[in-house]
Parts: sequence; C-alpha cells; structure tokens
Amino acid sequence: MKKSMLVQQIAQKTGLPKSEVEIIINTMLDTITESLKAREAVSFIGFGSFVPVKKNAREIYIPGTTTKVKVEEKYGVRFKPSKKLKAILENETQE
Repeated sequence: MKKSMLVQQIAQKTGLPKSEVEIIINTMLDTITESLKAREAVSFIGFGSFVPVKKNAREIYIPGTTTKVKVEEKYGVRFKPSKKLKAILENETQE
C-alpha cells in the first residue's frame, strides 16, 4: 500500500479531509524517523516495533574477484512484529 492509499482510507474512515490526514501521517513519519536517528526504538503496542540495529564494519569480497573492500559501520532499521500481529497474519494464511 502506498502512502496516498493510506491517506485516502484513513480520510474515509475518520471523515477528516485528506490534507489533514496527510499532515498527520507526515508528522508521524518525521517523528519516527527522528527517534530512529537518535537510536531509539519506536513501539506500537499490538502492532510492533521499529528498532535501530548496528551493522559492524567488515571486509567483503567483490563478487567475481578476489578484491576485498572495507564496509564502514552503519545503522539500519528492523521491524519486529508484535505477537498479536503475528497471530493475525498467521490466521490469515491458514484460511
């Protein structure tokens, strides 16, 4: 689902104008991004958590050659679904 579809569905369900819903979603995404940038996890009870993960510096081989390249330390994000969300998704796949 794209953000525009999410905006449309929330606007329909809440009766709020699309422009207001888009502002709310953009603000929420900006806030989540700021927290992750500060290396803080963001949790939504019953949904899941976005957790910053550190990827250590390492050396890798370039495919097809014997050349090694050093990859610097960096951070990524991992989504950890809640038990409730896992159960909902598991039940959907079994039906």
